[in-house]
Amino acid sequence: MRIDRRATLGLLAAAPLFPGAARARPVAPGSRSAIVIGAGIVGAAIAYELAKRGVAVTLLEKSKPAAGAPGDSFGYLNASTKTGSRPYFQLTWLGMAGWRIWQREPGAALPLQWGGATYWRDSEAESAKLGESLRIAQQWGYAGRRLDAPGLQALLPGLAIGPVSVAAFFPEEGAVDPAGAVAALLERAGRLGAKLRAPVAVHSLIVREGKVVGVRTADGAIEADTVVLAAGLGSEALAAQAGVQLPLTASPGVLLHTRPQRPALDRVVFGPRSTFKQMADGRFVASISGHEGGAPAGAGVEAFGKTIQDAAACYLPALGKAEIERVSIGQRVVPRDSLPVVGFAPRLGGLYVAVTHSGVTLAPALGRLAALEILDGVVADPLANFRLGRFA
Repeated sequence: MRIDRRATLGLLAAAPLFPGAARARPVAPGSRSAIVIGAGIVGAAIAYELAKRGVAVTLLEKSKPAAGAPGDSFGYLNASTKTGSRPYFQLTWLGMAGWRIWQREPGAALPLQWGGATYWRDSEAESAKLGESLRIAQQWGYAGRRLDAPGLQALLPGLAIGPVSVAAFFPEEGAVDPAGAVAALLERAGRLGAKLRAPVAVHSLIVREGKVVGVRTADGAIEADTVVLAAGLGSEALAAQAGVQLPLTASPGVLLHTRPQRPALDRVVFGPRSTFKQMADGRFVASISGHEGGAPAGAGVEAFGKTIQDAAACYLPALGKAEIERVSIGQRVVPRDSLPVVGFAPRLGGLYVAVTHSGVTLAPALGRLAALEILDGVVADPLANFRLGRFA
């Protein structure tokens, strides 16, 4: 059975959002089991969706939940930055829809904000890039509009925005506290019977007669019907032990986190020199716009944090006086071609892989689609371009 993007929207909600949409049904309690390796946002999402279907889930984490990239992610929910690939764009758009569906489900509250995202640029080259991304997104039916300087200032009344060449607003985008979201998903999954074991290091996969049937840990062997590999950067070595090629790289990102401040902002801000948001608890999270990687050579992490703060304060002066809580470096997992890797391992039964950059946005879609593929034998068309076999 194959499901396309339109059907996927119905399946994401497990209810007919349009006539004829399929419905995901629970399995008999205890009749299916799964081990999920990795309690980041993707692993927590898959564990939650499997537990909702009645699967006996064991979630294994080598340190603590959200200890890797998700815990130190900016947490921007969007599809507008993925206009270079339509399948990737559509998958992230499904992820955004999935967050709204999760928000309506019972259980622990998700730390979400839906104020939209504002962008502006003041150079010719960067303005051209933003204008083209906006054009493509609009062409594909995504909500976004071009702004002039007064229109941008009206959306950001407390900011000193400076010169504006091109500006855009994406009203359906938002932000989430990734660590808080992982905690909420694990609480929901736990209430449905999922078991979290942490810290537990997975040493290897157990392969028997061409099928992955479990894992070996420091505490002994654990077996299950399906093993889901969602361990971020740690996934590559585990996959290699089973003869599966999963080429990954690490992309460090530095973020500044302040202590709570008075409410000043309800949108995600992408200025020419600074990117920042204010969370529901009043804390600001900020980075340098366009900066990829750790602190520049010769600069300490704390010193670079002050650089991030000064850049943000150019737009929001109050940020310059905010007390810094911490400066974090998240090692973001990036597959070799920068696209998600999702699905069953080829030529090896029982192993489902889910590793990606932008996991925060994608988590709801990957969680629901993984559960459908694992339990119902469907082939989800939205994942067709992201299979592991492309690296074989």
